[in-house]
Amino acid sequence: MAPFAEALRERVPSRDALLAEAKAQSARQRARLAAGGLSMLLLAGAVWMLDPAWRTEDIRTAVGERGTIRLADGSEAILNTGSHLRVESRLRSRRLELVRGEAGFSVAHASKPFIVRSQGVEVRDIGTVFTVRSDGRGVLVSVVEGTVEVSGRQTPVRRLETGQQVRAGREGIGATRRIDPDAVTAWQRGKLRFDGTPLGEAIVDIQRYRQAPVRLGEARLASLRLSGEYDTDAIEFLIDLLPAILPVSLVRGGDGTVVIFGVR
Repeated sequence: MAPFAEALRERVPSRDALLAEAKAQSARQRARLAAGGLSMLLLAGAVWMLDPAWRTEDIRTAVGERGTIRLADGSEAILNTGSHLRVESRLRSRRLELVRGEAGFSVAHASKPFIVRSQGVEVRDIGTVFTVRSDGRGVLVSVVEGTVEVSGRQTPVRRLETGQQVRAGREGIGATRRIDPDAVTAWQRGKLRFDGTPLGEAIVDIQRYRQAPVRLGEARLASLRLSGEYDTDAIEFLIDLLPAILPVSLVRGGDGTVVIFGVR
């Protein structure tokens, strides 16, 4: 029996060996759990830093329509005619993209920054009320109340205060100019306000409120100046009124097209 017992002892680990192996296995499991936890922590940190959009919502208004939406953080956005706003839900920021058109923003205070992008231009709110307009001429940013920071892909940050406006685009940020906040927000009250506005620019505004084209038949007419406040719900009346205000005549087509000519 002695040789058999000796062989059995050699084959079966001792109590101390079993305890040592158990401790080693437990240590390996703790190391694996710690590594997994660290990986998850690093992944969560990376996601936080990248700040991805986990949900987007597209809001549109038709030609001649205005719309008001209240965002999840209590901020308010007012969309002008023919506009498209994309609202992005993110972890550490409030981001919106004005795809086209015009929108006014009244921003609720929060720890997350409020940012509006359009055509590569970024507008960062610093507790304010402002409007952004995006069209073929670039991005027009106007501050009604408070302060914003405007920047582009390759341009330094420009700070705007109440009553200031800039136009920005691929070429950079233009000169800062003074504006009348009431005039900038007139569209929110259903008004178009012109103050010595070149007719060429006024036609761009008028076009936004009608489906059929309205255009100048002569390039020289673009420099004529238009003033006054008009109802956006009565665009056709405004067009018909132009010959009584300026030295122009109208030709209306059967499809609704309007061509403006000078009076000879």
